[in-house]
Amino acid sequence: MPLPEGFDEWENLQDIVRLEHNKAVRAYFKNQPDDDVSNPKPRLKHSCLMKDDDTSTMTLMRMWLFEITCGHAQALQRPVYGIPWYEIQSERTFKPQVKLYFLEPYNFNLHSDGTPQVEAEITFRLMNESSETISRTNAESLARTIKNVFATPLFIWNKGHFKCTYSDKERGYELKLLVTNKTEGERIVRAVLDIQNHPFDRDYLQYIDNDRIYPANPGTHRVYGRQVKKFARRRVTDVKFRFAQLLIWGKQNPINLVAVSGSRLRSVIERV
Repeated sequence: MPLPEGFDEWENLQDIVRLEHNKAVRAYFKNQPDDDVSNPKPRLKHSCLMKDDDTSTMTLMRMWLFEITCGHAQALQRPVYGIPWYEIQSERTFKPQVKLYFLEPYNFNLHSDGTPQVEAEITFRLMNESSETISRTNAESLARTIKNVFATPLFIWNKGHFKCTYSDKERGYELKLLVTNKTEGERIVRAVLDIQNHPFDRDYLQYIDNDRIYPANPGTHRVYGRQVKKFARRRVTDVKFRFAQLLIWGKQNPINLVAVSGSRLRSVIERV
């Protein structure tokens, strides 16, 4: 069938984009009123909604504001949840999981040449909850506690060459930490246990010493036609707490519990 006489490609495209985009915006901001800029959230809704007389630049800006700045596009990427269920199934596998994330602060002298910032994670399970029983109230309480323990003041983990483990599977802990010494490992374990007010049991703690050498500057090697720096294993450095998330089996996206200033996480319960 031929296009109707006087068919306007731009008007057609703008109408379709506006229709589908505004449908998603209204669903995302379903609890916010229309034509209201008196508060941040309704103002965001109004700014994201495309208008009939928008220019192409304004159309793109509204789309970017909604998908990227407001975080709608985050829903397009499914996170990896814990241990794959098809590999290992146990009583612990589907329990809600808490993740604490740490990052080495950026140092121009150290990282400007491409050396990556050191990352670290600590995870544990909430054995007294399930995906059915855990609620928003539980998440808010958990967020407040993590904020008190790890974000005020900011918790610093001294990463090192030596491995320290703490295994108490009945309470959901199977911690594996790289630390500078046994005292530092115990300090971190106690902080994690404080989140649920669990007692520390020295029988579950194991410190593994070693005489291996992990050079801070391991040199370079040739990769894909270029000479690049080798990865520095177990680099001794301080990593600082950045955010905490709650992962619940059956829920597509993690719940952002706590985030410190500068984090790009959206919809955080407790922001520092």
